[in-house]
Amino acid sequence: MAPDMRDDARRGTPSLDHSVAIQKAFGSGVAIINVPGGYVFQLRHPLKIGKKLRVQGGGELRFTAGIATDAAITVTADACEFDGILLTNWNLLQSNTGARNVGIMFRASAGTVTRSTIRQFQNGIQVESTGEYHDFIISNNRILDCIGAGGGPLQTSSYGEDRGDGITVWGCAATIVGNLVTAKVGQDCRIGIHLEGLADYHAESFPLQDNMCTVVGNVVRGSFRRSIVSENVNNSTITGNTVEGAKWWGIAIIRSLACSVTGNTVIIDRAATDGTGSSWEPIHAGIAVYGGAVQCVISGNTIDLTRGHAQAAISLQGSDIDSAVAVKQRATTDGTARVTLTAANPAVQLGQLITGAGVPNATFVISVSAKMLVASNPIAAGAPLLTFKWHERGEGTTVTNNSVLCNAADGAAGILALHQNSPSILGNNLRYMGMNGIHCSDVSDPVINGNTVVGQASVKHGIHLESNPSGAVIVGNVVEGFDGPGGSGIKAVNRTGGVVSANLIRRCATAINLNGCTSMSASGNSSIGCGDSYTETHGTGMILSNNVSAN
Repeated sequence: MAPDMRDDARRGTPSLDHSVAIQKAFGSGVAIINVPGGYVFQLRHPLKIGKKLRVQGGGELRFTAGIATDAAITVTADACEFDGILLTNWNLLQSNTGARNVGIMFRASAGTVTRSTIRQFQNGIQVESTGEYHDFIISNNRILDCIGAGGGPLQTSSYGEDRGDGITVWGCAATIVGNLVTAKVGQDCRIGIHLEGLADYHAESFPLQDNMCTVVGNVVRGSFRRSIVSENVNNSTITGNTVEGAKWWGIAIIRSLACSVTGNTVIIDRAATDGTGSSWEPIHAGIAVYGGAVQCVISGNTIDLTRGHAQAAISLQGSDIDSAVAVKQRATTDGTARVTLTAANPAVQLGQLITGAGVPNATFVISVSAKMLVASNPIAAGAPLLTFKWHERGEGTTVTNNSVLCNAADGAAGILALHQNSPSILGNNLRYMGMNGIHCSDVSDPVINGNTVVGQASVKHGIHLESNPSGAVIVGNVVEGFDGPGGSGIKAVNRTGGVVSANLIRRCATAINLNGCTSMSASGNSSIGCGDSYTETHGTGMILSNNVSAN
């Protein structure tokens, strides 16, 4: 670099454009570029890295032009590293449509970003959606003052749902640990930390297919619509993060297989009147499991709703309609879980439900590479015509040992489950709901055991099951405080089979309401201080025994 340019950067208030000099250094073939601490390099054009390179040092790369619809730095070489750098979008350059404004964009694998600060970008760090890039480490960074494209609390348009992320990985096998991600005050950003699958690239990436991502120990703060999201990414974990300020969901799992959300702290402080992204009609929640998620675990999280409004602390939101187009494909099967398609079909994707002759219920695609497919269950030998489609009912979600603190006056539910099959809701401590404690609508075969559910003058129900005729197991719960007019400790409507046993119910208008239920056993329950012990008309085959009540 010429002496006058170096002196210009050393002063900290640069007037020259250093883009050509920095680009020349990036392309020089050296292994390490050091950005000296205290220097500020002004850049008016985007930069490219096409060879393996480590960029380090405490100086600032200050972009002042040329990146409204481009990445400040685009990486197309594998195994590049950034450590301790400062990258700024000095003039808040951005676009609401077209290409995105990005800090560091990877179009390669095995990238590393550590101990760096990236400030005021529309997307801070982005692994691009042009391939199944993998094996990233993004740790101990500050992604600060992200800017979004949405219209904020009064928005009625659909803007803001394709940009405005702190960290985005379209791909797999990313480790995202110990980062601080914040939204700039007054901005409507999309997602703090965003993982999303790319099924179109599976044929070239087997067995790394939208899976094995780890999001641990991050802090995400500010007006992101979702603080942390994993969508169509399987076998991943979101653990030990703290999030605050989300306008839709604090943490979300969307259409994913075998993922875990454990030990996180979620703080909801949105106003009830906040309409951010309202054209998408989200069910606001602390933690959301959305779409056809399969065998996911939500455990040991703490959700604080005392400062703001949500419809539920934890929402399991499926759908009763599989709206996705079904794909039919002839295949050869050998009685195992391995399937050979007659031809490769990019529409056959990881996580889809498989149906057809010889296919057991709840069988899903767990990997696919060209014509070779692995199912979640063995399929009978033959040459069946198989149907593949996205299944929008949740399957086998476990919600266990979570702690929820609500503001009763706000009217939130503790756990809301919609259109689910066989969930287990176990050992949760839910306090001060103004609506239902645990509400299952169109949920088949739920197991609801060992929960503590405390309402506060609620006119709803501690545990409420409706709109599905299947059996249910409701055992060993403590329910209290649903003593408003019409409230009850446990209400199950028109179900056949199951057990309601060993529950303790206190201070509810009605202890247990099993209206229209048949072939169910209700035994060993205890009610204290309830207006009625049992009400409504039971159906045939009911066993009511050894239940006690006291005033």
